[in-house]
Parts: sequence; C-alpha cells; structure tokens
Amino acid sequence: MKKICIDARNIRAGMSGLCRYALHIVKGIAAIDKENQYYILRDKRYQKQIVDNPNFKDIYDALLDTGSVQNAFLGSFTVNPLEVDVFHTLNQVVPFGLKAKKIVTTVHDLMWYERPELSFDKPRMAFGANLMAKTSFAYSYKRADVIICISETTKKILQQHYPQYAHKCKVVTHHDLFFYEEGESEKDQQFHDKDLLENLPKDYILSVGNTKPYKNIERLIQAFAQVVPNFPTTKLVILGRMDRREVLQNLANRLNISDKVFFCKQQVDDNDLKLLYKKAKFLAFPSLYEGYGIPPLEAMSLGCPVLGSTIDIVKEATGGKAFYVDPESVEEMALGIQKLLAKPTLLATLSETATEYVNSLKSYNSAEETWKTYGLSLRNGLRNRNSRDDYTDKSNPKHNLVKANNT
Repeated sequence: MKKICIDARNIRAGMSGLCRYALHIVKGIAAIDKENQYYILRDKRYQKQIVDNPNFKDIYDALLDTGSVQNAFLGSFTVNPLEVDVFHTLNQVVPFGLKAKKIVTTVHDLMWYERPELSFDKPRMAFGANLMAKTSFAYSYKRADVIICISETTKKILQQHYPQYAHKCKVVTHHDLFFYEEGESEKDQQFHDKDLLENLPKDYILSVGNTKPYKNIERLIQAFAQVVPNFPTTKLVILGRMDRREVLQNLANRLNISDKVFFCKQQVDDNDLKLLYKKAKFLAFPSLYEGYGIPPLEAMSLGCPVLGSTIDIVKEATGGKAFYVDPESVEEMALGIQKLLAKPTLLATLSETATEYVNSLKSYNSAEETWKTYGLSLRNGLRNRNSRDDYTDKSNPKHNLVKANNT
C-alpha cells in the first residue's frame, strides 16, 4: 500500500474554478482507488468531508492556500511527517524542502509569470505575484517528476519559458468539469433564488466568472453600451465573485446604462446556474488570459451559444465552436454582440454545434488520467466506471460531473 498526499486546500465555500477542479480530482480518484492511503490537505476554514472512503483522511492545515508564500516556505512541515510516496499539489506550489518519492504538480496557467497585472489592480500585489512565479513556481517545476498542464496552450506557454522541463509535461484537460443536463423535475425549472426569480430580466446576455482584470468585464460593459440603443430590452447579467463590483458599477453609471446591467449575488446554486445559462441569449466570455475556462463548456453543454475571445485557450476549450472577437477591441466586441442579437439563426446554429461538440467529449476522464501519473497499481486493476454515479456529488444530485473526450 502506498501513501499519497493531495494538496486540495483550494476546496472552500466559494465555488471557484480551482475549487471545482480540486473537488473533481479528489472525488474521481476516490472512485478509482480503494486500496492506497490518501491524505487530503484541507483548508481548516472549510471543514466539510468530501469523500467517505476509509482510505481517505482529511488533514486540516492552518496555512493559506497552495499558492501562498506561507505554504511555499512552511508547507513541508505539514507534509513531511506523513512520509508519503506521492505528493500532488493541485495548484503549482511544491513547498521548499518537501520530501516525497514522487512529486506531481498541476499548472493551470502562467498569468502571474506573464501578465500579473491582469490578476491584481494594485501594482505592489502584481509585483509580489510575479516574484512568486519566478521563484517558487520555478522551484516547483524543477522538483516535480510530472507537470500536469490543464491545456495544450498552458503546456506550450510553460515550455516556452521552461524548455528544460518539457519532458515532464503531461496534458490532462478540464473537459469533464462541465454540467451534464439530465431530466429535470418541474420544481427545478424555476429559480431557487428569490432575487433571480423576481428580478432577472427576460432578455439578457450572461457573464460568468470572477471580475478580476483578466476577465475583461470593463470592455464587455463598454461594448454592451454601444449596442444598447439598438436592443433596448436586452440587459447584461454579471454573475460570479464580485472582486471589483464597485468599479464595474461606476463604469455602468458613467455610460448611463446602470439600469441595463444586472449584478447577481456572488454565488448561486447549481440549479440556478443551469437556468441562467439556458435562458440567456448567449454567454459572453471575452477573457484576456485563461488557463482553461470552464464557463464556456458549462454553457455549451446546456446549448447556450458562446461569444468568446480569440485567445488560444478559449479557442481550444470551445473547439472552435463559438463566435470569437478580439478581446482588446471594444468596437469588434460590440459588433459581435450586435450580430448575435440580430441573427437568431446564427445563435441557433451556434447552439446546435455547441451541443454536438460537447457530445463528442464524453469518453475522457481527467481524474483517471491524473491518477495514472502517480504510477500506482491496484490488485484488481481499475474498476469499471461506466456508471455516471461514480462521478456524481451525492450531496448535490443536481451537480453531475461527467466524462469527456480529450481533443
């Protein structure tokens, strides 16, 4: 029996992309491996059991998440006493002085290395993030035996900056982190959130994700303002972590479209998120930088068309089945929005091709591909996981994680 430690401190109450990734990997591996011993490093502020396997044990740690300076310098004091055979950090940082026979790290993106100003408004924080990337991240790549890149684009960028580690890289995509639509009861065809039920506009464009600079929501609002005179009944609905809501609200006020921009509260449940996608005209995803981008796949899995940016990763994640615009051109974005709103047949075509694309992705399993990097073996081999139940969150039957095909 081997001992494996997975640093999953990104699992917390706020359902970010990193949190969903960590949940998926832990649950998926728990469905595969009932034999080896797993220690799951957890944030002590979110003490909720994720899996009930007897071979899985949560270790609650006082340090901040995996990308923190504290973890880089002190994380080994938590991990080393466990004497693990495999250590896997789900977000880049391998603590200095860590001891394990095999080390695996997951790289989502290199934004802190290439464009830190897109993560932070404050220059001092951007400088600190860039310093972290050039020291701790570089150390992590050097120490790792396997570097999991979540996309071909991320792999390409990493190899451009660190060609000496190209042989360690393995792509394990996030294709299977989107929703899978099943039959819904009449109850689940209505919003659970009272604010959405009473105030959500009937005709809207949807934006999902945090509101940090790299999400490019300012330009989206500016582009939407140019379209409003031609489509006065259409509104822009913004959902996600409101890191910069005041900034965005002030922008909408200056553009005289504050009554056209609807800010949702930070989190909605899975049922309401599905309905938001299904009722939207389309999802607007004009990011300047991404590691992958889950919202477009969520939208496409529900037949919601996507207006995406022309950056490589968005094209990769959406399989070329979205409508693409230059994320740095407000004018081009406005023309794209107007074209989609003016042509229902184009939206219908995008919806159809999105569904076809998602249906082509249903054989890949990122948890299994991740587990394979550990180099473990099971007495009875991999058990049959054809049942979708293996990848269902039993505590929330509406949130099903499905298998997808690597492209």
